[in-house]
Amino acid sequence: MILEARVRHRFRGFALDVEVATDGPVLGIFGASGSGKTTLLHALAGLLRPHEARVAVRGRELCAAPGGRWVPPERRRLALVTQDPLLFPHLDVRGNLAYAPGAPERLAGEAGARVLEVLRLAPLLERGVANLSGGERQRVALGRALLADPALLLLDEPTSALDAELSRDVLGLLLVAKRELGVPMVFVTHRAAELLALADDCAVLESGRIAARGVPVEVLKRPRALGVASLVGVDNLLRLPVLAHDEAGGVTLLDLGRGVQLAAPLCAAPPGTRVDVGFYADEVLLCLEAPHGLSARNALACEVRALDRVGHELLAELAVGDASVRARLTPAAADELRLAPGTRGVAVVKTAAIHHLG
Repeated sequence: MILEARVRHRFRGFALDVEVATDGPVLGIFGASGSGKTTLLHALAGLLRPHEARVAVRGRELCAAPGGRWVPPERRRLALVTQDPLLFPHLDVRGNLAYAPGAPERLAGEAGARVLEVLRLAPLLERGVANLSGGERQRVALGRALLADPALLLLDEPTSALDAELSRDVLGLLLVAKRELGVPMVFVTHRAAELLALADDCAVLESGRIAARGVPVEVLKRPRALGVASLVGVDNLLRLPVLAHDEAGGVTLLDLGRGVQLAAPLCAAPPGTRVDVGFYADEVLLCLEAPHGLSARNALACEVRALDRVGHELLAELAVGDASVRARLTPAAADELRLAPGTRGVAVVKTAAIHHLG
């Protein structure tokens, strides 16, 4: 196992009680604000001494409480990257990178050159940190963490302080680091798309306890059953095989099963491989018959499986091919269409509403 952790700690008004074991290589920790995600990371890093705990990384025991082994944070070989990059303002980028134990030697060698290449840091080495963008600062923080040669990288929402474009850039770099540098990670996030893109295994925290465990796409495609609908935004999260690419038309055709195809924005995934895509339930229009003269590329034959009330709206679960798709609509619209389990219709989804999550 890459990580085995059992952590129990009580604060005034809050208790953390978590047990998790994973082979990763990336464990995603998902949950709302205040669910205990950062507290768990601090316990792993040794910044919090729990009342009861056992933490082991690759079989090396780091703590056993009460009364057992306690390895201090600086000797755990765990690197923590937080929302704030925490760079030293009086040092340039090279100085910040070299601050980690053993980093100057690694920076001068092949391992350091690889980190600089993956994170695109070489052009920044002589710049002062005051002259860096938010995304560049986060890249430096990641580089410093990787140059410490950690046994495990702990990431506490490293993209949450960045705008959407910079978040995608940093997430892309983490994917490259995962693939090419091979450093296992524990990745804390409240964004479903990030969890799907980076994590191989995930744990959903709710009020200090694990509410769900498993492969991210399986956990998040059942948000109501697992109590995470408010986090996911009641997305449609699908992992689908690539059938073909229509470069002229700007779409990639995905297989929903039973001969039904979903036209998604063009991607580079080879035919036969699977990709993760997502779209919101309120991006799905329901019709009783196939519409004409419509710009949307997806008009998908469907059957209503269930209708559930969510606040003042209804959530319709639709069978589309072999997949399950959710559509959000008002009770008035459902009454007008006379929707009920077994009703056959057409689900309309714009290609532009579909997002690649990998």
